[in-house]
Amino acid sequence: MSIESLLGSKPRVKILKVLIDKGELNITAIAREAGVNHKTALRHLEELRRVGVVTEKVFGRVRIFKINSEDPRVEALKMLFKSISSSERK
Repeated sequence: MSIESLLGSKPRVKILKVLIDKGELNITAIAREAGVNHKTALRHLEELRRVGVVTEKVFGRVRIFKINSEDPRVEALKMLFKSISSSERK
């Protein structure tokens, strides 16, 4: 997935920021924190999992998503979000 595709969706960016900030969460918590509905969160999480940016653990019916720190794109995203966040405070 290209960086344009990865960051080309406002809900996807919000979901990535939530996972980077909060660590691992279930879909409901991710949707609530990102301000998107459950279906939207699930669609974007599935795509992010498919391309390897997030990982998923399943415990019965509960699905927990976590940012994949082993993916080099994730470190770039962390730096980007940190840079944007610090420049917004100025």
